[in-house]
Amino acid sequence: MKANLELRLAVPTTIVISLLLVVSVISDVWLQKQQTEEMLFEQAYILSQEMQSVWDFISVNQNTINTDGDGTFTFKGLHCSIVGTSVGALFTNRTDYVIRYVSEYPRNPKNSPDSFESGAINEFKGNPEMIEYASFGTMPDGEDYYRYSVPLRMQSACADCHGSPVGEIDVTGFPKEGLKDGDLVGIASVSIPVKAYEENLRGQIVQRAFLSFVVLAACLLTIVLVTKRYVIRPLGSVASAVRKIGSGDLDTRIEIDPATAKGEIRTLSTHVNDMADELESLHKDLENLVEVRTEQLAEANEKLIVQARELETVNEQLRENDLYKSHFFTMMSHELRTPITAIRAYIDMLDDTSALDEEARSSAVEAIKTNIHALSKLVDNILDSARIEAGAATLEKGVADVADIMNELSRSLGPLAVDKGIDLEIAHDGEVPLFMTDEDKLLHILENLGSNAIKYTDQGGHVQVNACLSDNGVIQFEVIDDGAGISEEDQKVIFDKFIQGKSFVARPVSGSGLGLALAREYAELLGGDILMRSELGSGSVFTVILPFEEPDFDLD
Repeated sequence: MKANLELRLAVPTTIVISLLLVVSVISDVWLQKQQTEEMLFEQAYILSQEMQSVWDFISVNQNTINTDGDGTFTFKGLHCSIVGTSVGALFTNRTDYVIRYVSEYPRNPKNSPDSFESGAINEFKGNPEMIEYASFGTMPDGEDYYRYSVPLRMQSACADCHGSPVGEIDVTGFPKEGLKDGDLVGIASVSIPVKAYEENLRGQIVQRAFLSFVVLAACLLTIVLVTKRYVIRPLGSVASAVRKIGSGDLDTRIEIDPATAKGEIRTLSTHVNDMADELESLHKDLENLVEVRTEQLAEANEKLIVQARELETVNEQLRENDLYKSHFFTMMSHELRTPITAIRAYIDMLDDTSALDEEARSSAVEAIKTNIHALSKLVDNILDSARIEAGAATLEKGVADVADIMNELSRSLGPLAVDKGIDLEIAHDGEVPLFMTDEDKLLHILENLGSNAIKYTDQGGHVQVNACLSDNGVIQFEVIDDGAGISEEDQKVIFDKFIQGKSFVARPVSGSGLGLALAREYAELLGGDILMRSELGSGSVFTVILPFEEPDFDLD
């Protein structure tokens, strides 16, 4: 009953709160993206107007620049294209921004457009009314940028260099293009790096997710405490009273506490007390009413016995749940306290700067990172398990390569094997083709099985991870060790949550008991399963079976 009541309250509340938190996070992320894009647009617009002003200034004052004090026209080589390109290059060298003047038919190779700029030129040529063109894209170096451009159109001051007649050599030494007023001469291109904005957005997402987890945990804790105070404990009092009444102690009454006994619980307690009053009255008047009340009293006693048995069963379940809860809290307390204690100790060491040299300080920082990673992994396991139970887990399938997966597995398991003195062998069949799967979840499964194999194999032992494509069209990953092995009794429960083997409740050991359970849930989510063969003292073999899904390479 305790578990049912807590679940009835906790599950829907968790789902509703989780959905609201997810909607809130998504809304905030969308808003932040909109604000970031608007800010980037404003910056790019201002820069483009400034650079366009430089171009216009040089263009309008071309005659003044090239006319000497005595009125003689002498071309100084300082024209709008040279000035614009030079100012853009200087600004680019001093900042992370990239400002360029480009043309469809550049006179200088440096003014040649890239793919984005070519697209902008085509848009401006196709729509003379268009005043700007912007989108997110990448630069030739592969970095993400916000790309913005404005058109540079033919003006009367530009006719000396770009006007008619076509082919005539202008003062800069290049043939004229024969452009008319309003024709597109080129574009001013502004590129703003978005890496800093993306990192800030990711940081805000992580912060909101953490706060959401705290809120959810607080709500669940409140539900548990309230349920225990206002439902479970009053029901325990009712059960105790009913047992005494059923045993013949008709003076027993339920003491109703107004602070905790409310609603249906209070009504039930009142009914039980009323029933006890009636039974006591019947007992006192039994000599006078024996013939009339015998049958009724027998029925009442029979009901009380049934209720007492049912409540006894409920109490037994409550005791088992208390033991389960005690084990879970003990285990979580140990698993959380261990990295936190280590982190606190290393922070105290770092705080005493006089007692550490540079090598020791670096070692302490690495140890802190390791413990934070372990703590984060434990929390992630708990959250992932909760998501799967709530039906909120999703797959992000992509094209996967067995070689990449096994290399990543070697990088993560290799240090563990070296630290323990274990011979680790990771191999795969080179004939396994590319396939579709959620690579992160598959790696989580293999890393969990591999770390368990290393953990339960003695120093000098051997752990092997193999991958192959079987004849029946499934992909198999085998994790083989020659460690302690698993008894038949433990094999029945090894994939259950929070269970680590025989006597796991009375003897907590290192580990949350979620690893194998979460691994199997991930395997089932991927459409596969995990099989196990083991014999106590002779090692174990865990086989991950996944259906082969051929990638659909759409060249369009």
